This record gives sequence, C-alpha cells and structure tokens, in this order.
Amino acid sequence: MVLTNTPQISKKSPCIGQVKKHLKALISFDTTNPPRKIIESGIIQYLEANLLGANIDIVDYGNGSVNVLATKGNPEYLFNYHIDTVPVTDGWVTDPFDLVEKDNKFIGLGACDIKGAAACMLACIEVGVDDYAVLFSSDEEHGSSLCVRSFLKDKHSYKGVIVAEPTQAKAVLAHRGIITASVQFEAESGHSSEPRALADNSNHQAAKWITKAIGWADKKLEDNFESLKGTCFNVGKVEGGIKPNIIAPLTNIKFGLRPLPGHSVTATFDELVRATGLNSEQLSIGFKAPSLPADNNYQQNRVLAQDLGLTVAPPVNFWTEAALFSEADYPSIVYGPGSIEQAHTANEWVDVKDLESVLAEYWRILSHD
Repeated sequence: MVLTNTPQISKKSPCIGQVKKHLKALISFDTTNPPRKIIESGIIQYLEANLLGANIDIVDYGNGSVNVLATKGNPEYLFNYHIDTVPVTDGWVTDPFDLVEKDNKFIGLGACDIKGAAACMLACIEVGVDDYAVLFSSDEEHGSSLCVRSFLKDKHSYKGVIVAEPTQAKAVLAHRGIITASVQFEAESGHSSEPRALADNSNHQAAKWITKAIGWADKKLEDNFESLKGTCFNVGKVEGGIKPNIIAPLTNIKFGLRPLPGHSVTATFDELVRATGLNSEQLSIGFKAPSLPADNNYQQNRVLAQDLGLTVAPPVNFWTEAALFSEADYPSIVYGPGSIEQAHTANEWVDVKDLESVLAEYWRILSHD
C-alpha cells in the first residue's frame, strides 16, 4: 500500500514539546511483543498521519511483522526505528502506556527503547524537512528480525544507515554478534538408588557440560576488541528431571553466545561445540546474526559517523539490527537517546537532555544546517 501526504511546511526548528507530544502518542499504543498486535494497536495509522510529504509503503508480513517505509525527496541516509516493545514487567508504579514527566525524565514503556528516538524524528518531519527516508519495523523484540531481513532483500541506494537504539546520544560503530541455541541431554530413567545415576542422569550430564562451557568462556577472556573482552556465554534456561527419586531422563538447556566484533559467530559456536564434546544431534540453533560491523568494515562506519558529525562511543555488548544492514554492505551505526540500562526495565525512562541532543542532531542532518 502506498500513500502520499501533503504537508504544511514550516521553517521553524523542532522543539522538545513536539517530541513529548509524539512520544506520548507512541507510548499509548500497546505494541508489546508478544502478543505482537501491531496492526490492532493503531500505531500504523498514527505514523501514516504524521509522515508529512512522504511516499509511504506499508508491508504486512503477518503475525505482527510490519514495515512502514516513508520516503520524501532524495534522502542520502536511512533512519531505522523498531516500534515494538518488550512486554510489561512487574514493578511499574505508573501506567506503562501513559507518558509521565518527572525529574527531567520521560517515563513510559518504550520511552527509552526506542520510541523516544522515533518521536524526535516525527518532530523533525512535523516542522518540515525536504529529504528523508525512515523505516519503522515492528519485530525487533521478537528476535527474528523478519522485517529488516525482508527489507534488505531489495537493494537500496543509501549512503548509510542510522539504527536507533539507546546509546546516550553517541554513535556506536561496533558491537557483538549473537547466536542462541538449545542442547538436549538424554538418559535411561530409573530409580535414583542405582549407582549409575551419578553418570547417566541427564541433569548431571547437563551440569558437567555447563562446567566445561564456563571453563571455555573463561579462557576466551584473553581475547579483546577495544574495550570489550571475551565471548559472552550465558545459560538462560535449564529444564529437566521428574522428581528426586527418579533418574532424570531428559534435560534441555537454552544458552547464548555473543562473540566479539570481527569474530565469526559460526566459528565461535563451532569452537564451543568441539571444546565441550557436543554432537549435532543434541543441538538446535535459534537466532543467529553477525556482529557490527559484519565484515570488518569498521572504517566505513567511522567515516559515516564523521560525515554525520556525530560523537563516537566505544563498542557495546548488546546486539542491534545495524549488524544486518552492515551484513548487506551498508555503512551502519547505532545512535539514539537513553541508556541500555533503562531498556527492558520497569518504569523505563529516557533523559530529556538526551532527547534534546538527538533532536538537534537529527535536525542538523536532515535540514543540512
């Protein structure tokens, strides 16, 4: 579906009041993922109404994966925002879907990750810019990245991509890759009084494997990329056994690896598998994506940040979809307001000063000041 809006153009620069207005609206839409009811939330209609002067292309891939691409004029760069959020966690003291301003902070679900940045962009568009390309995607928090992967099946002519995530208003040029997997251990069930329980028990097998994997990860701490050290290893879930007097017959472990920038995700995973004695029949791969930059194109990301006039930050541990744009050979950086420490938390907030900084930089870039 393609729509075109005709704008009322103003020459005034945007203000934080306009950001607050848009952020309040964006937060009011329940785009939690799951349950992935993006279309039902009403946020797509709000974006359509506020993307002034743009050709709007909306693609619904189903099951809550929706892309909204807005293009006006002849943009050089693509700005990307995911509009979905994590579910509401315990501990909120305010309504997560109602923006609250307190102590120079905006509080609300998605305020930091990453609707605050989207509100800054909408404020710039509201007052009038001649050239822009903005991609709103809706499944980043789902962990499949169907929206961005589908978008990248076509070739685009952007000089670079700015992916919005919380970076405290500095440009991140590099971050870790990611791979998640499940491993299964099996045993013959029986009475726990049998001596063979010590070795055969699937829970015991799992515990021995975890110990080996932690030892492997400890040795990887010798590797580094600038300020980052080692390969992050995490066992996120262990499930197995029946009761204390039964030899556990089946244990499943879900775990993740986050290799350093410049390290192959596949090669690092294979190294862990060999070092800990797993076989392919035990394993099931979940989400896999490269680091940023995907192919050691660190310098082109630095040049992009310099061309945009942005302050550069050290590499970060968390993964973003900028890696997918980088894998498709676009210079790509991560840039947005707020800190990752506030993302995915109860009473999520973003600092107003960060929003003001990002707003000013957006306006400078988009208005060619």
